[in-house]
Amino acid sequence: MDNRFITRLFDWETGVSRSATLANRALRALGRRAWLRAPGSTGYMTNIEVRQNLYHLVSQVLAYDVPGDLIELGTFVGYTGVLIGKVLQAEGDGTRTLHLYDTFTPLWNEPDPRAACERNFRDHGLPLPSMHAGLFHDTLPTQLPAKVSFVHVDCGWGTDADEHGRVIRDAMAEVYPRLSRGAICSLIDYGSREDLPENQNPGVKPAIDAFLADKPEEISVLYAAEYGHAYFRKL
Repeated sequence: MDNRFITRLFDWETGVSRSATLANRALRALGRRAWLRAPGSTGYMTNIEVRQNLYHLVSQVLAYDVPGDLIELGTFVGYTGVLIGKVLQAEGDGTRTLHLYDTFTPLWNEPDPRAACERNFRDHGLPLPSMHAGLFHDTLPTQLPAKVSFVHVDCGWGTDADEHGRVIRDAMAEVYPRLSRGAICSLIDYGSREDLPENQNPGVKPAIDAFLADKPEEISVLYAAEYGHAYFRKL
């Protein structure tokens, strides 16, 4: 699969100087695939390391034919949802559905996240996912697929760590029993403030550690530059 889209999705022009923007337009006009970026700039909401991790994690469950649909908890306008959808489109067998769960309420200068998410899927030539609007405690108990092969958990919004931890634990209580053997659970913001000083959602790590304390799965931490990223595989 051609995976160059990992580096080209959405917001990679953000933070580029005017002269670099003009140079990039000239490069595109000449049919060149390279373009100029500001040093250290890796995009908004995700970075290239997180995107690479997700690409490989999703590809694994498809390659090993782990039973179940794919879900994302916390999708906003679909930045990572589109990436998951592109891998599913290219490597899936056509029988799986991508489910996105979010309140889709206005946030971060985006008045209609659901419409923006649907537009992003259409713009990238992807079928619309199954979208579940509402709080997790309202949607997850009755709207989860029977079997899940992959779940990406990215539901932080910078709230109180204890409150965020409760949301994570409650969501995992619904999702975990539906994970097939070999399924992967991807976790954003898994890290302490000591390890990740800019982490706005430090409730993730203690919540996940507590949830898995009596279970056989173990966390694997992934390199993700300024982001916290980890996963576990259902045994």
